Amino acid sequence: MSQIENTLSGQEYHYIKDPTSLTKFLKTMLWISLGINLLSLLFDNMQMTLLSAGSFSQAQDESNEARRQIVALLYLGAFIVTGITFLKWIYRANLNCHGFGAQGMKFSPGWSIGYYFIPLLNLYLPYEAMKEIWKVSRNPSDWQNEMGSPLLGWWWALWLISNFLAYLLFRMSMKAYTISSVQDSTIVSIYLGSYLQDSTTVSIYLGVINIPLYLVAISLVSAVFARQENLVKSTFNKTPHGGK
Repeated sequence: MSQIENTLSGQEYHYIKDPTSLTKFLKTMLWISLGINLLSLLFDNMQMTLLSAGSFSQAQDESNEARRQIVALLYLGAFIVTGITFLKWIYRANLNCHGFGAQGMKFSPGWSIGYYFIPLLNLYLPYEAMKEIWKVSRNPSDWQNEMGSPLLGWWWALWLISNFLAYLLFRMSMKAYTISSVQDSTIVSIYLGSYLQDSTTVSIYLGVINIPLYLVAISLVSAVFARQENLVKSTFNKTPHGGK
């Protein structure tokens, strides 16, 4: 506890690295990703309408497919930027939790994001790391006795479902690519027709799941930032130079 004392808790809280700009950028990217996701969902529904109709012109098919490909590229770019930013934000949030003087934390800044890349462990430990950040951000001196939040559970459940659907969609596209190399055009035609219907259905499910996922993620990021900001501001207001 190297910080100077505060009149209530005996500890003063400061950021090791201010997350304000990073948090604003992350929330902006989450909103952008949500917008692109809604656009993708719209075009997926248009695709499903065409497929369900059973008969449509080649121009209609090509036009809608071109729109879907453009949106897919936009979504991929937004996903990469948002993902990297989210990991950077988690790292910084954990780093600041350590800087607040919390004792007994199980996750270092590095491992709070490292577990996302380790199979099996990435099904649970990133959630535990985020829960630790949540609790410490509320009360660094007695964080073990703090409660979690349903927001954390919803965020993680939606994240896992979204990843499963994305993986399923990827596997379907790989199988379609393999089938397309078969010489028998009849087999290719039958399978690819079924693939388009099934993959579009999965893509729609993914788009629907991603709507609450992005909204919950925005709420989670906002809540953690607000908790850490309250700690720092309460310290500032109680020091001689911070109050009037």
